[in-house]
Amino acid sequence: MIYCLPYPKLLSVAEKHGLTLERRLEMTGVCANQMALTLLGRPNRLNPKNVHQRPTVALLCGPHVKGAQGISCGRHLANQNVQVILFLPNFVKMLESITNELSLFSKTQGQQMSSLRDLPTSPVDLVINCLDCPENAFLRDQPWYKAAVAWANQNRAPVLSIDPPVHEVEQGTDAKWSLALGLPLPLGEHAGQVYLCDIGIPHQVFQEVGINYHSPFGCKFVIPLHSA
Repeated sequence: MIYCLPYPKLLSVAEKHGLTLERRLEMTGVCANQMALTLLGRPNRLNPKNVHQRPTVALLCGPHVKGAQGISCGRHLANQNVQVILFLPNFVKMLESITNELSLFSKTQGQQMSSLRDLPTSPVDLVINCLDCPENAFLRDQPWYKAAVAWANQNRAPVLSIDPPVHEVEQGTDAKWSLALGLPLPLGEHAGQVYLCDIGIPHQVFQEVGINYHSPFGCKFVIPLHSA
């Protein structure tokens, strides 16, 4: 079932009960990391002794909460022997969630850059898109956004989109896979194969906002929503 209830209302009620933004960022980072590792394939590529075949992931993040989700994912990927390249544009003032996640990311072996000229010219193994933010649609007109989208399209690596915008908002780059958070929302036709992750919202929170909810996750944190 696809839900059209305003997603912020569900998150607001969850936060009221203690599921803070920091907790959600960590859960999102863990789930997105788990999915990315699956997409990257063979376990031998992630063996710490196999330094020659380490997969490379480029994270494209905007200066918003969705970007913080991407940085959290990048930290977990870097901890698991993935070569992580994080792009985040320079802003004079960043959200606290961004600065906190950057502080943790800086303690990994991942690379952070603010200039798209420093991104690799050869194809990477996976691009993770966290550029879009429907609340700040004006960002799409910024030169750094257009350049990041152009780089992703030119690199030709498959794209995983974390928490993509709903169908009314077009993404800058087509995704091969998308990871929705908590609820299956109506995504656009460019979302690719859609997965859903459990970010820890309790059953009674769904009930409080009027959703008759039965967990689809079983023993997993990430499940596919597309038909096999």
